Amino acid sequence: MLSAEALALLYCTLAGAASAFSALAFYAASPHCRWPRLRRAGRLGRQLGLVAAATSLWLWMGQLGFATGFCVTLGGWMLTAMVLPYLAAWTRPDAEARR
Repeated sequence: MLSAEALALLYCTLAGAASAFSALAFYAASPHCRWPRLRRAGRLGRQLGLVAAATSLWLWMGQLGFATGFCVTLGGWMLTAMVLPYLAAWTRPDAEARR
């Protein structure tokens, strides 16, 4: 049996991962995605992104309450959404695809 602290840590880890996956799915569905393999898988990006965002919001609100859970979900989602284009530019996937 997991303790309350371990269960709370598990919920927060899953919520953070769902929020990051949601931002990644929305990035894959956008026309600005620079990773060709991710762009090909982006057809379901919007639907998967919505499901992952709702899951993240539900998990965070279960742990922290409505307002705080909403803010933490959006904060994690926006942080990931800001990092993904920089990570794509840093890895230069378009230059590798041209070779």
